[in-house]
Amino acid sequence: MKFNNSIISKFNSKATIQYLALLLILFLSLNLNISCEKGTEPEQLKPGRRDYVWTEDTLDVANYDYMTFRDIVGNSPDDIWLGTLDATSSAEFWHYDGKEWKSMPFPGFAATALLLMDDNSLWAGSKQSYIYKMENGDWSKSYKIELEGYDKIAIYGMSGETNNNIYAVGWATKYSPFDYKAIILHFDGIEWKFVDIPDTRVGLHRIMFQENINKYFIQGMNDDLGFLDKAYIFDGKNLDEIMSTYKECNISKINGKVYVDSDRKIYKYKGGKLELWKDFTGTDFLGWIIGRTESDFFSSSGYVGLLHYNGSDMKTIYETHLFLISKIVFEKEIFVAAEDDENHKYIILHGKLKD
Repeated sequence: MKFNNSIISKFNSKATIQYLALLLILFLSLNLNISCEKGTEPEQLKPGRRDYVWTEDTLDVANYDYMTFRDIVGNSPDDIWLGTLDATSSAEFWHYDGKEWKSMPFPGFAATALLLMDDNSLWAGSKQSYIYKMENGDWSKSYKIELEGYDKIAIYGMSGETNNNIYAVGWATKYSPFDYKAIILHFDGIEWKFVDIPDTRVGLHRIMFQENINKYFIQGMNDDLGFLDKAYIFDGKNLDEIMSTYKECNISKINGKVYVDSDRKIYKYKGGKLELWKDFTGTDFLGWIIGRTESDFFSSSGYVGLLHYNGSDMKTIYETHLFLISKIVFEKEIFVAAEDDENHKYIILHGKLKD
């Protein structure tokens, strides 16, 4: 092979050697950056385990008592609180201390919304226009919620990271003539105030915060002509509808992210709208998911049992005739509040991973 003498002479120049040295440094730097980027790529999520040991605890409820489970909250597996939607006086509020479930006194009628803070202070909403706060085991504060022109306020959902920044959702009811509308309340550490939103004939049932987008997801329902479920995005001021369906719609939270499910499908919020993430059509999946990661979460299935998704398939991991309702998951444990309609019993299903 022959080389042009002029090219060879250029490569022999001092300036050219320095130039080539800079190129080499740049090349090595780029390769190093690429290697670092590859090293920081998120690991593939591990499939959730299914080797649980299961027990069932029957709550001590008299035959004439009734209740419908609502929120279940806890900072550890040996300190859990369970509220109810409708209940008689002896069965409206429950606590688990790691050994047994006990009915606890509640200052109102049915704890329809629960919010537990990291300092273990507990907020509870009710259907009778009150919000309560428990500190150190005592109901230390109560707040009466009133709206001019309406007879009653029902609180069905609460969300907050600190005791001076909490949102509560529900609805206001007027008896004559009958009317109702959605309400959102905010607590600033001193008082509860109504958030100014358009009059909407919807009852709001749940609210969940997603930190990375700084927005709240809210679930609601209009029952004028059947059950028309709704899902909204709320930024602290604006309430925008993102789903409306006569098929059940739920919001759930896994590892800080909120998901919307309806008609055996799960959606993620992206770019200002919902996008389909998982389609479980043809399975017993009914929604209300809860879990640790996107490859380790649970779902209800009516009267078939508890379903589990491990990243590749959805399977029934606990067969039962119980109707599964409220769920809470910890690192190695799961608790599910369930109703035994056949025998008029109320059961807590407890699963614990094998060591």
